[in-house]
This record gives sequence, C-alpha cells and structure tokens, in this order.
Amino acid sequence: MREVTARQLDIYNYVKEFILNRKYPPTIREIGDEFGIRSTNGVRDALNALERKGLIKKFSNQARGIALPPSAFPPSDNTIALPIIGRIAAGTPILAEENVEDTLTIDRSVLPRSSDIFALRVQGDSMTGDGILNGDIAIIRMQKSAERGQIIAAIVDGTATLKRYHPATNKIELRASNPKYLPITISEGEDFSIAGILAGVIRKC
Repeated sequence: MREVTARQLDIYNYVKEFILNRKYPPTIREIGDEFGIRSTNGVRDALNALERKGLIKKFSNQARGIALPPSAFPPSDNTIALPIIGRIAAGTPILAEENVEDTLTIDRSVLPRSSDIFALRVQGDSMTGDGILNGDIAIIRMQKSAERGQIIAAIVDGTATLKRYHPATNKIELRASNPKYLPITISEGEDFSIAGILAGVIRKC
C-alpha cells in the first residue's frame, strides 16, 4: 500500500469515527465542512486516494457511498454473533432457530445498546434513497411499534422487508426510498407485523 498523507489519514480517521458513532458514513459535504475543504472535488480527490490505497471503498451516485473494509474494525473479546433473519416461519418468534439463515460476528461497539437486536440482509435497491444498498446488513432493534416515517423491518406474509412506515386510515403504506418503486399497501386483516426499527447499516466491501 502506498504511503498515506497526514491529511488523508485525518480524513480516514474521521470517516471511521463517524461510522462508529452514527452507524452510517458521512457525506462529501460533511467531510468538507469538518476539514474546511470548500470544493467537493477536493474531498473526492482525497477519498479517491484512500480508495486507491485500499483503506476505503466508494460507491458512486450515493450520498453516503463510503464503506470501510472489515479489517478497519478488528475483532475483540467484545464481539457478538448477530443472527441474520431470513423468511419467518408462521407462528414462530423472530429469533427462532428456523428463521436464522446466517450469523455475523461483530464488535458490540458498533451496535445499539439494546440487547434485542437482529440483522437483515438487504436485497434489491428499493432503499437506495436512504443510502441502503443491495447486500448491506441492516441492524434492527426489536419493537412492535414505530412512528410515521421511520424505517422498519416489516413482516409481510412471512417475509421481512425494509421500508418506511406510513400508517393511514384502514391501511398501512410501506414506502421505498427509491422512486421507481410503488408503496406496498397493507389492508386490514392482511398478514403484517412490525419486527423492529432500523438502528444502523453495515456495508461489506
């Protein structure tokens, strides 16, 4: 790996701390504001250099399209095996063994404090407007209710999906943040429940 300049290292450390503290990456503008870089091209040049040197991965056309490799967060004794949920068997608790398709070992420091958490593997591009990409791991804090507009893990006909929650009279709309997708409308009596709300996103390079 080529030598990293002091400014590049400062930006890398800022991105890493930002992700650790907020559970999602900063935007180009946020990085520029932090370091007094007025030109967005100046920030992009620094990020491009970090990507060439293997320290980050950039995703084009995404407001928060920066990811760090797993090596940026080395394992410690404070790790947890987080269950990744797939299709939900009828009548079973979310974390029942038959619903867990895989596990992800992760440091507790990047997780919300609640112990009632699980993960979903994002499939598709319906939530790209919120910087959530295909293949990302969504961290979900378990709860049965949500506020209007929150991103929830909804169970619809036994399948978990990540959408924004918009209740209305006699129906619920689950809205994507990618405008090419129409809302999913849930009417009274349909098989629907809230499994939890989005607490963070992990992106694998």
